[in-house]
Amino acid sequence: MIVSEPREDIAAWVGNRIGVTFHPPYTALAHVDRGRIIAGSVFNVWTAHDVEVSLAADRLTLTLMRSVFHYVVRQLGCRRATARTRADNVEAQTVLARLGARLEGRQLAYFGDCDALLYAIMKEDFPYGLHAEGPEGA
Repeated sequence: MIVSEPREDIAAWVGNRIGVTFHPPYTALAHVDRGRIIAGSVFNVWTAHDVEVSLAADRLTLTLMRSVFHYVVRQLGCRRATARTRADNVEAQTVLARLGARLEGRQLAYFGDCDALLYAIMKEDFPYGLHAEGPEGA
């Protein structure tokens, strides 16, 4: 089941996994299975064209990714989503590439002990887009 509340609990769950603390205003989505969050996204720094998305998952699901895309594009009206990951987190970089993200740059010492890689996912490049019907996406 995809939920958006309690937003503070979702943000804390995501933040604990990626090593950050979120401060309002933000929104959040989570995939809950048997009463337990298995994946979550936090959305902040919305500019009408872009929103920053922070994602953490024990198990990344197509259901959550479609929900994230629909929220970013349909509800917020954004053309792009921005994501950052630690430069040493190869697994996250692989997931971002599978989601259609493109590397845009590096932010030195963003995480204190590590650089951040900055990615963008454009709505036209997201594989689970508006017209996606099957597991392979649009």
